[in-house]
Amino acid sequence: MLANTVLHEPVSQLRGVGAALSEKLGKLGIVRVADLLFHLPLRYQDRTRIYSIASLRPEQEALVEGEIEATEVINRGRTMLLCHIHDGTGLLTLRFFHFSTAQKYSLAKGVRIRCFGEVRQAGFKLEMAHPEYQLLNTNDTPPLENTLTPTYPSTEGLQQRTLRRLITLALEHADELPELLPPSALRQHQFPALRECLQLLHNPQGGKLDNGRLGGISTRLIFEELLAHQLGVQQARLAIQQVQAPAMLEENHFWQALRHALPFAPTAAQTRVISEITHDLQQPIPMNRLVQGDVGSGKTLVAVAAALHAIANGFQVALMAPTELLAEQHYQNLQRWLEPLGVETVFISGGQTARQRRRKVENLLLGIGHIAVGTHALFQNSVEFLQLGLIIIDEQHRFGVHQRFALREKGKQGEHYPHQLVMTATPIPRTLAMTAYGDMDYSVIDELPPGRTPITTVALSNERRDEVIERIAAASREGRQVYWVCTLIEESEVLQCEAAEKTAELLRERLPHIQVGLVHGRLHGSEKERIMREFKQGELQLLVATTVIEVGVDVPNASLMVIENAERMGLAQLHQLRGRVGRGKVASSCVLLYQAPLGKTARKRLDAMRTTTDGFVIADIDLELRGSGEVLGTRQTGDVRLKIASLVRDQHWLPAVQTAARDIVANYPERLEALTERWLQRVGEDTATRFFQS
Repeated sequence: MLANTVLHEPVSQLRGVGAALSEKLGKLGIVRVADLLFHLPLRYQDRTRIYSIASLRPEQEALVEGEIEATEVINRGRTMLLCHIHDGTGLLTLRFFHFSTAQKYSLAKGVRIRCFGEVRQAGFKLEMAHPEYQLLNTNDTPPLENTLTPTYPSTEGLQQRTLRRLITLALEHADELPELLPPSALRQHQFPALRECLQLLHNPQGGKLDNGRLGGISTRLIFEELLAHQLGVQQARLAIQQVQAPAMLEENHFWQALRHALPFAPTAAQTRVISEITHDLQQPIPMNRLVQGDVGSGKTLVAVAAALHAIANGFQVALMAPTELLAEQHYQNLQRWLEPLGVETVFISGGQTARQRRRKVENLLLGIGHIAVGTHALFQNSVEFLQLGLIIIDEQHRFGVHQRFALREKGKQGEHYPHQLVMTATPIPRTLAMTAYGDMDYSVIDELPPGRTPITTVALSNERRDEVIERIAAASREGRQVYWVCTLIEESEVLQCEAAEKTAELLRERLPHIQVGLVHGRLHGSEKERIMREFKQGELQLLVATTVIEVGVDVPNASLMVIENAERMGLAQLHQLRGRVGRGKVASSCVLLYQAPLGKTARKRLDAMRTTTDGFVIADIDLELRGSGEVLGTRQTGDVRLKIASLVRDQHWLPAVQTAARDIVANYPERLEALTERWLQRVGEDTATRFFQS
């Protein structure tokens, strides 16, 4: 639909876009000039008015102007530059973690300054960290901007002004955009023209966007994005149903034997999901099923039942996990359960030497190995299967679409593709899951096995850290282990790791009788695995970590989880972290440390964590909180990358979207590909296109 237009050209055709900039834009899914038009603002900055310091509130972005009263360099664990300004109504501190000597001297007492940034509470004072600023000439004050300034999703090394310049160039060709919504939808819902919507969203005139007008504009784009997504998942499901898979009709005698040997009985939810999977495996088209279960719901046992069905029918199984430690944990569980049945489990790891791996790979190729467990190492060219019939992927959102399809292609034999089962412990509301993963069938393990110990959650102000440290000492005296999670404070992995290192040093000083370990994202993978293994084996009593342990090892002896700066985290991530404890026979606790005062949204998140441990309830609250108050919606996690729509907030549009999708397929099939190209985000290689063509 865009052929022979500037919008169809590669973005490199625009003035000033070289190879390096093209690569950065590609990380954002911007490949063609048209993609710039649909790279929509996350929010707007209002630089059209100056706020008095007295009127500022925490979490507000504002433009302020004042006179520098004093500038000082302090060292409290790290060196910082503090610049104190006043405007006659109040005082505001500007805090800089990175600064030069020249910058320090330029911020001299008596100099007038205009700055823009996010206001935050620091004790009883207000401050801005690393604001944008300009020093003002006494006789020449620059004019204020007369339009709102859009802020776009970006990537490292790509500045906002560059994105704004390129989007302005693309807007010169907005008249070339074709209208892709069916005429019936445009008439029925009285949507404004697409070009008008994009012009106003990228370049809001008059200083403000009227709320009513913005609502109409955003609704029109929300509808079109949901329509593209609906068409995309329909095409993916259709493509999957058009290929063949082995129909596994033999009785699963291995599962019968294992079930009788287990010291516990599967729950009713596990039995139901196993039945759904068994039905899929007996069909001549590939199973493509998502199994969702909260932390501790017993997904591994369901995966084992599926694997044994494939093995009983003469096929091999690949089980892929996101980390080596998690893969090794699966391997140990499977080996313990399946070795008495005569089922051979093979562990394939990126950390193995070529010699160690060669024998295991040979066993797979000869058919001696029944189940291969590993990380992404499973889809390397050197790993081959004799007859791969089932692929099981744990924590599916950690793997890219192209990785999953690479493994599926590896298992193709003649015209037959392997079945695929993906599992996640990330709770997703049913409406969201069925829409977001509409190309997949969907099962929920909505029951926890009996005997799971309850987790008590408390929220404490950071001022009570001493009490928390004493609680760690008490847990250690009882022979229990503890996690202490340092979450992201600065938008920098380096600074986050430094914070974790300082926390570990502090805790070692305060708890000299305890062995303290430290893991963070900048450690080499093998070092990280070693420390996690030592913690699992009980050699370390306290593990200080960044959020790398969100999906991690099963340590039944860990009964206390401490999460710092919990107010800055989303509910889904907090719930996943809390799920690291409560896996043994002793009652467990989770302490959420927060920096007072709490904002309204942060307070609701912490209250939700204190009042429920149900992951599905938490998922609903999380999506509700992240969607509320955001003019242009939220970006979902996992494979669903919506730019403006929210599948929860906008679900009332889904019936109308489905009607429009049927209209497109029946009457305007030539628009289908153009719609999915326009809205489905590319990542790296054109994975969206590959996904829907696979």
